[in-house]
Amino acid sequence: TDTQLEAVADAVTAECDALDGLADGMINDFQACAFDPIELECGSNTAPGPAQCLSTTQITALKDIVGGARDSQGNSLYGGTVYDTGLATPAWRGMHFGNGDNPPGNAGLGRDTMGNYILTPMQPDLDGLAFDFDSDMERTLEVAAINDAVSTLHSSFAARGSKLIVYHGLSDQGMFAGPLLDWYSEVTPRDEQGPQDWARLFMIPGMTHCSGGQSTDQFDMLTAIQDWVEEGQAPDLVTATGSAFPGVSRPLCPYPQVARYDGGDPANAESFTCR
Repeated sequence: TDTQLEAVADAVTAECDALDGLADGMINDFQACAFDPIELECGSNTAPGPAQCLSTTQITALKDIVGGARDSQGNSLYGGTVYDTGLATPAWRGMHFGNGDNPPGNAGLGRDTMGNYILTPMQPDLDGLAFDFDSDMERTLEVAAINDAVSTLHSSFAARGSKLIVYHGLSDQGMFAGPLLDWYSEVTPRDEQGPQDWARLFMIPGMTHCSGGQSTDQFDMLTAIQDWVEEGQAPDLVTATGSAFPGVSRPLCPYPQVARYDGGDPANAESFTCR
């Protein structure tokens, strides 16, 4: 229910929001967030009221969604995401849980995309619930070879002075954060600091798909990459604002750095540093 999802989001926020030094409705230090929905299990000592608590089945389902696709042995087939404030947004509910008579958006989207494009041979009458993650994944490999943007070797791109900025919402309901973080951890060329000399990744707390959510989702990455390429000024931070937090600005930090509160005006991005 909406009430239960709000309870989950509230619990995540209560546990992880202040890890960056300030409880402000945004989870900057998502890497340190160790939230486990088991604390919301009905009947446990930490459970909220009966309208907010989760059954064991609901907890398993939530963990399966957030954890990403796996085969029967528990091997990851596609990375999951993080627990963030966006879990209670209409975007997340519509994509993963549905509402009333409306099935989850990813059920139809996944079935149609798999059946009419990805699988070899195609299977327009695919029953998504019958997809076998042990055996059917082999049928995706032919299209994946020409479709998936998974290359991690970009030596020629970097060698000619090209720069790359990637940004992504931590509450993106359609494109999970995990696969992108996995890719960035392997992309080359890199040194002990990662690929920072030519590629920087900005993860946006609370932002759903492309924009929205409890986030500072308004920022100028175009000027950032222009200054990097033309002036040699690497983006050590990008200042962001958002309608969800009127009068508030925040620095977006290149991963793996996060914005940490240093004191001062909590509404001002200058009160934070990326580290």
